Amino acid sequence: MAYIKIFPIKVTDKKALDYITNPDKTDEKLLVSSFGCSPETADLEFAMTRESAKKNGMDKGNNLAFHLIQSFKPGEVDAETAHRLGQQFADEVLKGKYEYVISTHVDKNHIHNHIIFNAASFVDHHKYVSNKRSYHKLCRISNRICQENGLATSMPTGEKGKSYKENLEYHRGTSWKAKLRVNVDKAIWSSVNYDEFLQKMQLTGYEVRQGKHLSFRAPEQKNFTYMKSLGSYYTEENVRVRLEQNRYKTKTPKHLSREARLYINISTYVTTGNREGFERWAKLNNLKEAARTFNYLSENNLLNYEDFQQHISDVDASVKAAELRIAKIRNELTTQTVIQKHCDSYRLCRKVIEDCKSAKNPKAYRTRHQAEYQLHDSLKKELQDLGITKIPSSDKIQKRIENLESEQSSTVREKQDLQKKQKTLEIIQQNFCKRTIASTP
Repeated sequence: MAYIKIFPIKVTDKKALDYITNPDKTDEKLLVSSFGCSPETADLEFAMTRESAKKNGMDKGNNLAFHLIQSFKPGEVDAETAHRLGQQFADEVLKGKYEYVISTHVDKNHIHNHIIFNAASFVDHHKYVSNKRSYHKLCRISNRICQENGLATSMPTGEKGKSYKENLEYHRGTSWKAKLRVNVDKAIWSSVNYDEFLQKMQLTGYEVRQGKHLSFRAPEQKNFTYMKSLGSYYTEENVRVRLEQNRYKTKTPKHLSREARLYINISTYVTTGNREGFERWAKLNNLKEAARTFNYLSENNLLNYEDFQQHISDVDASVKAAELRIAKIRNELTTQTVIQKHCDSYRLCRKVIEDCKSAKNPKAYRTRHQAEYQLHDSLKKELQDLGITKIPSSDKIQKRIENLESEQSSTVREKQDLQKKQKTLEIIQQNFCKRTIASTP
């Protein structure tokens, strides 16, 4: 399990950065990584970003940076795994918008990560907001990453907890809420619309009250129980979502030949224009879904079962391809924003160095601007590591970012359209699996 702490840095971020990158704690700095900056000059790069944010009118609050600590249970993970999980955690929390330095300390019996990130974003200059809500979001992300990697979860997520009395009743099996959850789940599972769900709850013995908030009262129960008090999974909105999903549950046919035969029947109606035969079948099924089936097969010229199956495979493959493209574009966008930030900072440092030529006392000038000289060399190396040997113009980088954003938007829309097709195809497959079709003459 991973325990999470976060606190602001208000006075100096350099001391904190020096502490977390201590060679004695990080296996001679082998367990130190960064994003958007170099660990050696992170404090200078943080400061330049904050200054840019100030110029853009985003200088809110007096926080310089934030210090995140992610601690693991003794013996739960090795140092390399902890470092990898810490990087994944930081990337998901900060979304490529904030510079950060991460180090994994191995000097104690429990391995733990230190993540220091800038308070200001180098992408949109917004300041990071740390509050109870954002903390619970950190905990949810940490819990999910732990769960995906076989570790226990323990951090609070903001969900309302049970009272002592309710917790005791829950474990005894006498809690009204516990019983209501079970009965609600059963009613949802066996219903396909909201009215049917309410009827099932009434048949179970519950009294229903539909006011501002849906609530139920069991026999012998004194007060009504609001659905929203059962947790976010049981809100009226989510109940309707779950019921809607029931409509599209696809049952796998026992015999493929039956499904193929049913497909042939429907495709025959399409090719021959036999509306009478189609309408007989439609009466035995949901008319809206039946019309969707007929129109889709006709519009896509899917007149045999093999073409239909291939069409399903093609749509599925296209969705996966779109997802891969979106992930690739997002990675490239992150890289380009880092390059843009480094180039802007490099130009400022370069100007300081060039001005040295006209200084009356070059030695004193270099001493006064030592930080800019150090940052200049660090940025040059970082850009070289990103494959940049010649500094591109600001307009050229911005144009590249805008093109990527446009490509990302169009690919996301393409994926959404494909997913709509997937849902339609699921309904069509479900229609073919219905036994009632087999009775169509």
